[in-house]
Amino acid sequence: MRNKIFNFIVVIFTFGIFLSFFLFTKGLSSMIEELKTLDISWILLSIALVLLFWLFETLVLYTITKKLYPIKKLLVQSLKFEMIGLFFGAVSPFSAGSNPAQLYAMTENGIPAGIAGSILMIKFIIHQTINIAILILAFLFKFGYFNAKVDYFPYLCILGLAIHVLIMVFAIFFSINSKLTKRLLTTVFKVLKVVRLVKNTDAAFNKIESELTQFHQNASLITKHLKMCTYASIFTFLQYAAFFSIPYCIYRSFGLHSADLWTMICAQIFLVNFMAIIPLPGAAGGAEGGFYLIYSIFFNSSTIITAIFVWRVLTYYITVAAGSIFTLVLPNVRKHH
Repeated sequence: MRNKIFNFIVVIFTFGIFLSFFLFTKGLSSMIEELKTLDISWILLSIALVLLFWLFETLVLYTITKKLYPIKKLLVQSLKFEMIGLFFGAVSPFSAGSNPAQLYAMTENGIPAGIAGSILMIKFIIHQTINIAILILAFLFKFGYFNAKVDYFPYLCILGLAIHVLIMVFAIFFSINSKLTKRLLTTVFKVLKVVRLVKNTDAAFNKIESELTQFHQNASLITKHLKMCTYASIFTFLQYAAFFSIPYCIYRSFGLHSADLWTMICAQIFLVNFMAIIPLPGAAGGAEGGFYLIYSIFFNSSTIITAIFVWRVLTYYITVAAGSIFTLVLPNVRKHH
């Protein structure tokens, strides 16, 4: 509970800074008046895309879990696991809290840790593969366009892509190399023993080591269940398509229409790529700065600040708010399938 309260404090504090910046920059009355002029139909479409993003994210986890360890009410449970993961990912640096939170939620609902870890690793590898593929497509078709208009664009692109590739390589290597996994765990538990965060480190290590055997056996399933991976990949692609289309809807809500959908989607792809290098919860500061840097191409100086506000609320704070609800109702009692 203490961790949950701390996370809520972090979110509230971050939102306070976020809101203060916009109010001091634009002024409350000016911000409200500009928000009133937005086309509500495009804003509603943006919200629908956020919901689709959550739905497709849930379906990815549902598809993999159904194949490896089906439990009762799996679709509802998958939604809960995903929203908890999105919440903890949003309030932790580099979204590092997402998978551990999902792993905990899954084990609390009767899925063995080794299998839950395998499900999440398969899901993560599929996400990274689709993400890198989409990023490469954006590079091929729109790199020249943005390079001519955005300062330091190549450096930001290369750094972001390098991080994604390194994470992908490490995840695959971690999945197939049991020796590396054991060494990392040994180091972690030595640290935990020194700082006395775990009382019986030997017992805890032995328990997790036994689960790792199951984990590494299941990690190879990504090559054995191509149909499952294909469906999960399609849902992942649709998930990204929905999310990356949100800025275009916001753009149209301002009555603007000169930029095309594909260009705006590529802008969001590059922005999310940049955000991966910001070591703060929700890429705070970097997300807003990156949006300003890229989307100033499409918005003028009088509308860009309000556009950032709407985009950030829709793509980050709504998810945090919804995820916090699922986090609060997470049962403390283990459920069996």
